[in-house]
Amino acid sequence: MPDAPIPLGDARGDPRESTEFRRTHFRAFDENGFAGSFATEPPEGATLASVSAALCDRFHGTGGTGYESKDLVVLLGPRIVAVVRAGRDGRPVVTTFSD
Repeated sequence: MPDAPIPLGDARGDPRESTEFRRTHFRAFDENGFAGSFATEPPEGATLASVSAALCDRFHGTGGTGYESKDLVVLLGPRIVAVVRAGRDGRPVVTTFSD
């Protein structure tokens, strides 16, 4: 029996996440909920390093071009694998977590 989708609970109409999606995508969330996802399988082939770089590149973007300097949490499966936040100088700082 397949796993039921997991609702995000956000009123913006975010997609439901299946267990397979959670396993095969890095997911980024900000204070308002879902911010984006990155597939671990080809053709995207995202890694934690590439996801961190992409989030940092768009960290200060506004008006739909980025994350408006909001703190972000990155998950893969059920685990938090990184946090991106503004440092003292305003530039993004990435903290990663490993086993």
